[in-house]
Amino acid sequence: MLNKNFRYLALDFETTGLDPKKDEAIQIGLAEIDINWKIIKEFKSFLKPQKDIKELKDLVAYITWISLDDLQKAPSIFDLQKEIFDFFGENVILIWHNIQFDIDFIKKYFPDIQYYDQIDSMYLSQNFVHFAPSYALDVLVEYLFTKKEFKTIFQDIHKVPDFNSQNAHDALFDSKNSLCLFVYIIQDILFLIKTYPILSNFVQKNLWLYHKILNYKADRADKKNWKLELPNLEKQFPADISLKSKNKINLRDFKHKKKYFIWNVDINTIIATIVWSNKDVILSFASVAKLNIVKNILNDMWMKNIGFVRGNLIINKARFKTFLNKENFSDNELLFIFKYMSHLRHKMSILDLNTKFDFKINYYIQDERKNKKHPVILTTHWGLFTILNEEKHLYYNYDVCFFDPEMWYRSYNSFLSNSYDLYSSLNFLESLYYKYTLDNQENTKELLENFARFFEIFMGVLFAETKKHFIDVQDNYITLNPIIDHINFHETNSLIKQFDKHKILLESNLDSGDFEKLWWGIDKMFDILSGLLQVNKVMYGQSDFYFTYWEAIKFTNRDEFSDIFASHTLFLSNFDKSCDSITNNDDLKQKLSFKKIWDMDNVVNFINKELSESPNKTFFVLSSIKSESKELFEKMYTNWLDQKALLLIENITWSLWKNIFKSKNNGPKIIVGGYSFFLRLLSNKIDIDIYVNFNIKWKMSEYLLNDMQRYAKSKKQ
Repeated sequence: MLNKNFRYLALDFETTGLDPKKDEAIQIGLAEIDINWKIIKEFKSFLKPQKDIKELKDLVAYITWISLDDLQKAPSIFDLQKEIFDFFGENVILIWHNIQFDIDFIKKYFPDIQYYDQIDSMYLSQNFVHFAPSYALDVLVEYLFTKKEFKTIFQDIHKVPDFNSQNAHDALFDSKNSLCLFVYIIQDILFLIKTYPILSNFVQKNLWLYHKILNYKADRADKKNWKLELPNLEKQFPADISLKSKNKINLRDFKHKKKYFIWNVDINTIIATIVWSNKDVILSFASVAKLNIVKNILNDMWMKNIGFVRGNLIINKARFKTFLNKENFSDNELLFIFKYMSHLRHKMSILDLNTKFDFKINYYIQDERKNKKHPVILTTHWGLFTILNEEKHLYYNYDVCFFDPEMWYRSYNSFLSNSYDLYSSLNFLESLYYKYTLDNQENTKELLENFARFFEIFMGVLFAETKKHFIDVQDNYITLNPIIDHINFHETNSLIKQFDKHKILLESNLDSGDFEKLWWGIDKMFDILSGLLQVNKVMYGQSDFYFTYWEAIKFTNRDEFSDIFASHTLFLSNFDKSCDSITNNDDLKQKLSFKKIWDMDNVVNFINKELSESPNKTFFVLSSIKSESKELFEKMYTNWLDQKALLLIENITWSLWKNIFKSKNNGPKIIVGGYSFFLRLLSNKIDIDIYVNFNIKWKMSEYLLNDMQRYAKSKKQ
């Protein structure tokens, strides 16, 4: 039951875009619930934009299902001012998903509107819906609909029996979805308090939950009689590998640091053969997506005893106890405690950390990273290079299978160049400040606060002087001569001289481990700024940006690269047929058939024809140029292909993870994207029926198509 002193109102806008300064609201939805979770008032209306929009963008129409006809006779938002204002008041708590977006629009139209407080259902979901595929509203609702508790709430609020994804992006439907998430999570909170009575102590130390939401009077539990049980963050599995393979490959029978050809063997077979025949082996891949594909293969083979170079985070029980014994808890701290207990309830062994504050608390309560040795280790090239840099790492004597060796030059030079994002140091400073606040080290806390303030000023000056070099530059990156002692970075260099003063004070007061981690980033920044460097403009939102800095590419030759591998290493290629084969067994179960169609009209006609003959197919169109992908989407939309299949276009229709989640839906799909997006689809076990190579040409085409076939799921056509 909710607090009877407040009214709980959900709001949602559908808009022409994501920038409140340029875009407009085209639909509004409002829904109010009473203290017993029942809808008591609702409102919905299309909104006529102020600007003369002769034709709604195809993309907006596709995503929102709102057409120009819907808007032509609609009132303006200002015509509805009375109806909208009637929902608001001084005791209203607003509920919406991804607060900042809707706040910007409500302030744009009604800057004087009144309400008491606001709750972000997305932020609540990040704390109580663990390891969700995406925290987009419609994805969360569809994801949770399989849970009986959520389905009941959904049916009560919507008054419909089932979820229909076509209703997503209707403003009223989405406002009710926000309420569904809110009610589901509040009921989950109440259940946790009932299950773990000690939580009532924490609730009453926080006015946000106790006063603004819950009409709940909990009895104070006796801390002395309550023992906190921490989850085991290290999964324990039997040491034996229970894989069977027809063949055996003893890695030590092959020449160290030589490249071998594996294209003639199916990826499932080669992985099974290697891990069945060899223990204490590292499998290294060019990307996280490929690593996840192989992890799925091993999981499907019931091999669970695999490890990762990054290791596991172990909670320091003494520090956690200090944290739990605080006198008062902020909203974020309270949610972290509930998140932790929710993991206990669901018997999860790894904490799902996905908010900025999660990482602050986690930094305080964690022990140093600890590794448990596993017989098979999966890593990216980057992760492998990281441990090879160490004098004596945990897996020093492991054999190495280096997959995707054609990518060695790009992977290794990218590793050597190393990027630096100033926000990473600033975020780490915030974690340190939080840690020393909890430890009541006031002097150190003040030093960190002073340095953080100085570092923010330094960032602002460096960004301002960097921005001048992007005037009339079309690309999002440039190459610069060293910034240190650069005449055009005069103010930056004057501030650089002040770092030594802060370094002396911080080194004297911080724990040695904390100081080393902090100053490692600062030293890295100085190394980059003192040499030839590349600057990248990073966009966030529609018009805001900041800069990251890279060392200019450090070229190296293959001999120098090979010298970093002290352990027995094989380079396994699925591209170079001139190499000796690692096995004579030809167990390749499929070869993907790519249609080369480099004309948009022909792509549309081909897919149209295929869907007419077999209406339940999934297509992947390989397109690495965003502008051409967008144009292809518009052609598909105007040719009514959206009526025959779900259109998913990388970086255009929805966010990456939302596109991937939707691609798991049953039914025909047309997916357009680049090589990396394709690998992400495979790592999420998404089947593709037909492949179309749209705009990858020349030698790159041969390499990418071979590589995609290497990692594609094996199934007979």
